[in-house]
Amino acid sequence: MKKVLVLLAIVAFVACFTSCDKECVCRTYAAGIVVDTDDDVDLESGKKCSDLNAIVVDNDGNKNGVECK
Repeated sequence: MKKVLVLLAIVAFVACFTSCDKECVCRTYAAGIVVDTDDDVDLESGKKCSDLNAIVVDNDGNKNGVECK
């Protein structure tokens, strides 16, 4: 019985640390208006959604570029 519990603990430990495919939602802005939304952007291993950001805010406070969350 102890061997079974140890085996289950090892399987659970490995399952917790396997990398999952994470998806981001990216919005493309032009003059503060969302012009495109991509709901299923796949990330490479070790990357974050914010690594895909390329956003600039102009003097009027309008966003331009791509913002991912």
